[in-house]
Parts: sequence; C-alpha cells; structure tokens
Amino acid sequence: MSFQIMRALGHSIPTNLVERDAHKAALDIVQFAHDKNVLMSYPKDFWCTNQHLPTELEVFPAHGVSASWLPVDLGPRSLEEIYSLVINSKKIIWIGPVKFSSSKPCTVGTSKLAQMLCKQSQCECEITIVGSTACEVIKNESNSLSSFNVLENASVVWEFLKEQKLPGVMSLNRAYPFEIDWSMAYHDASQPLVVDIGSGNGLFIMGMAQNRKDLNFLGLEINGKLVRRCLDSVHQSGIRNAYFIGSNATTTFRSIVSSYPGELVLVSVQCPNPDFNKPENRWSMLQRSLIEAVADLLASKGKVFLQSDVEAVAMRMKEQFLQYGKGKLHLSHDQYNIRINGNAWLKENPFGIRSDWEQHVIDRGAPMYRVMLSKSTGS
Repeated sequence: MSFQIMRALGHSIPTNLVERDAHKAALDIVQFAHDKNVLMSYPKDFWCTNQHLPTELEVFPAHGVSASWLPVDLGPRSLEEIYSLVINSKKIIWIGPVKFSSSKPCTVGTSKLAQMLCKQSQCECEITIVGSTACEVIKNESNSLSSFNVLENASVVWEFLKEQKLPGVMSLNRAYPFEIDWSMAYHDASQPLVVDIGSGNGLFIMGMAQNRKDLNFLGLEINGKLVRRCLDSVHQSGIRNAYFIGSNATTTFRSIVSSYPGELVLVSVQCPNPDFNKPENRWSMLQRSLIEAVADLLASKGKVFLQSDVEAVAMRMKEQFLQYGKGKLHLSHDQYNIRINGNAWLKENPFGIRSDWEQHVIDRGAPMYRVMLSKSTGS
C-alpha cells in the first residue's frame, strides 16, 4: 500500500508495483490525512533484489527503484525514521508486515520493526497488532502477545477503517451504550460503585447487594442470556442497588463506568475462563486498555480483587495489573496470610460472598488463588 500512497503523493514508482484498482483509495487516504492535519510517513528506501540475478541485493531510495529490481524489505533509512516515530508514540496500530513476493535471510527489517514494538510495549504505549502475519512476527520476537491488543483478521480492520458498516460492530454499538440512565438503574446513583467484570450468573453481585445497601453493584457480562436472567432476578427481588449490563468489558469498561456519578471503589475479576487450546489467547479478557481504564477510574484507596482456581491465571492477572496499572496499583501485603507453591495469596474471600464457580471449587476441596490490590492515595 505504501507504493500506492507514494504514487498518490506524486512520486514515481515502477510500473510493476502499481495497483490500478488501489489508486482511488490511496488518493482518498491522502486527502483524509490532509483534511485532518495528520502526518503521513512512507518508506524512504528498500532492500531490493535483482530479478535477473536473485542473489544480488542493493538498497534503493523508495522513489528510485529500478525496473529490474524488486523490493524485499525496508531499508536502513526507513527503519531509522520509523524508530524515531515509535519511541515518541503513546498509541500504535501495526497493520502488517508488508508481504513481498520474495525475501532474503540477510534483510531483517520486519524483525527489527517487531523488536522496536516489543521494546515500546514495555513503556506506557498501547500497541495493537493487526493481521496473522504480524502476530507471528511479534511472537517470534517476544514469545507472547499478552502485552499487545491483537486483531488477527486484517481484512476486517481495513473494512472498518474504510468506514464500512460491519454488522458485528453495529451490533456492539447498539448493545453497549455510552450513556446510561443511572437514576433508573439504582435507587441512589450517588453511592460508591462496585464492578464485577465477567459477572456470570450474578450470585456475587446479588449477594453483595443484599449485604451492603450503602453501595451500588454493577455486573458486566458478555453473555446476553445470563444478563437477562440476572436483570429478571433483580426485578423479582426488588433490589435497587444491583444492575447488570451485557457488555464486552475489555472495550466498554471506560465508557460505561466513566459516566457513573459516584466513585468507583472496587473492581473484581473472578475466575476468567482461559482458552488452554490457544496459549496466546489465555487471559485475553485482561487487555492492557481495560487495566489502564480500571487504574484511571478507581478512586483513591479503591481496591481490585482478583481470584482464580488456576494459579497461573491468578499470577498472570496480578502481574498484568501491576505492569499496566500506571504505577497507581500496589499489593495489599497485610492481607496475605497463606503461601501456596511459594507464592503469597489471600486465605479467604474477604467479602464472604462467593461466586458460583468459587463455591464449586471450594466444594470439591480445591484451592482458590486470591489477591487484593489497592490504588495509591493521590493517584
């Protein structure tokens, strides 16, 4: 696509690299960027191979690739410019890498770009990786995708960026409103708020709401059928301090909770269901964007309660909240009173109300791995 953008900007490119059908789309992108005052950068040079002598490699400026030469990778000037942009960025979307018709083992531009992104992901930079090929490159460099937002279907992302009306996105927009009439959800919407992410059948929320009338409780659950059942239970019981929303909290937590008029004092994530068939997707519910939203919206001295019956899941959740919590969250060490496999965990559920899965685990005599975090004063 970079060649088509360059052509739209008036640069000459070899005819064998021209995609006639893409010219209008490239012109539209250039015009859109101009209208929005968005900086556009494109490759300045490429490693190229001679089509008649495939073993020969040479660096050409992007606007001067000879007809008998074929680009196979980004050149050194291109990588330098990309690096200067990456290190100063707070949000990056990588749709790539570029697929050339051939490649050489001595040209490693894509790997170097992946290394830049892996390094930047350790800073306060939100990075989204788009496309299965890009995901593979990142995994080769970091062995994990947990530090990134991941969208493997690049074609869908392109359609979305072109403002196509995608049924799935339209459905999400209808189901997850940005504004909620909190006065209809709660008797007193000024009370402090507790949010349970992945609330399931709502036993924890319902039990807590009955015990703590001075707090409001919100369950966020992606399963619409469970949400409807929970709302029916709320209506039938007459409870006015519990509410449920059908939502993918990973993408909607900030927009929903930021509109609440009271303080957010507790967020719980209990027993997320990891997909053990796909290691790279484990704990995918806890994307960096969700953790950052929790850290931003939680009141000073507010709590985050994490638990799972799988120790690796509990450990991973704890590590992610500490890593992506913007330095605002710390472990409540005084709460730890049991060690399992050398790691400190909460011995008991501090709220005395169990979710259905926690009760199931306790009934079969298995351990639960719990941790409590607190937001620093003044954060």
